[in-house]
Amino acid sequence: MLVLTPLLLGLPGCGGGDPEGITEIRDAFESGDAGSVIGQERTVEGWVQEVISPWAFTVGGEEPSDVEPLLVIEKDMPPVDQDDPVRVTGPVGEFDLDEVQEELGRDLAENLYDQYRGEPYVMAESIAEDVEID
Repeated sequence: MLVLTPLLLGLPGCGGGDPEGITEIRDAFESGDAGSVIGQERTVEGWVQEVISPWAFTVGGEEPSDVEPLLVIEKDMPPVDQDDPVRVTGPVGEFDLDEVQEELGRDLAENLYDQYRGEPYVMAESIAEDVEID
């Protein structure tokens, strides 16, 4: 947990009631500055909005209006449950189905991921469940 503290403190644009880190990643993509976060490790926290498959879920705010959900890809992590509070750490990328399938070593159902093409996502390296979110 001590290792995560500097990461959380170093995330610009967090706060205001939005889940930590999600807004900052979204803002960078929406402002055309995706390069400022792509490839960088980030920690985000929020509630599991939708479990898409055993390898993917979205995380967002407690209320649907808080922040647009962020896609999380999990390679070798235990599955999460919808509505669980989570803290996810991993590198940010721009979602490309072919690249993600290659990294996972799995074929994913294309129709489940069409809406995420070109959107930000986090390739989870760690997932903490049942965390307290302010």
